[in-house]
Amino acid sequence: MGGRAAPGRARTVPVSAVPVAAVPTVVAAVLTLLATAWLGGCLERRMIYYPTPLSGITPAQARLPYEQVPLPTADGERLGAWWIPRPEADAPVLLFHHGNAGNREDRLHNLAGLWHAGFSTLIFDYRGYAESTGEPSEPGLQQDGLAAYDGLRAKVGARPILLFGRSLGGAVAAYVATQRPAAGLILESTFTSVKAMARQVLPIPGIELLLHARYDTLARMPGLRMPLLVIHGTDDEMIPFAMGQALFEAATVADKTFRAVPGASHNDTYVRAGADYYRWLREFAARALAGRERR
Repeated sequence: MGGRAAPGRARTVPVSAVPVAAVPTVVAAVLTLLATAWLGGCLERRMIYYPTPLSGITPAQARLPYEQVPLPTADGERLGAWWIPRPEADAPVLLFHHGNAGNREDRLHNLAGLWHAGFSTLIFDYRGYAESTGEPSEPGLQQDGLAAYDGLRAKVGARPILLFGRSLGGAVAAYVATQRPAAGLILESTFTSVKAMARQVLPIPGIELLLHARYDTLARMPGLRMPLLVIHGTDDEMIPFAMGQALFEAATVADKTFRAVPGASHNDTYVRAGADYYRWLREFAARALAGRERR
């Protein structure tokens, strides 16, 4: 009596005491969370990643020397890459992180320009792109950037490395800059963060909450400890020119340069700027390589 269970005996709860009305509520909440996570994943893949398979184009068709370089990642994936070296032993070395669409073949015209401007370049494809294994994600692409750096370091030894990133690749390169020593960082047509881009592309309240990826390039700028070059087209139709300016302003490093390309859209900065584009890169490389590698 008095509501106390006898010692040593478990107290049982009658089935009728369970609030049946709460069951569908809990189920609905779980289903809502699962649907939200699924929608966020679908939205993320549709907004961020546009990989394509290789078509068979190689640097040889642009009369460039090259080597196929398989790159193993720390989590077991295997990336495809090209090493396009200059004959000069002291040529500046560039690690090229490309954007979110296509694959390394689509950058061949730019790669030829870099080679003729005096750069030795390693360009790689993220997981899920071209022949690279795996599925793209922010942690995955960060691992890919580190694997590419480590593979390039094994190839060039102690020679300084310049990190180059275009668009999404800028976010990956900025991450690598916090994890590995480099002579300098080049950001071209790069966004401040994926969540800021989501608000820009789909101005729906709370849309950024559905995305798992952050790619917060802006947050990495104050801690940058190496020379920085930012290049952005004034007519970029995908990533606002103001985002490039924001990245530049947020960097506290003393050696930083901003280059606006008048009339350039998202993908034609190097075409619009022409010879000036490669001159900017050479000047930046000469200045950055005169110092030491930092991270």
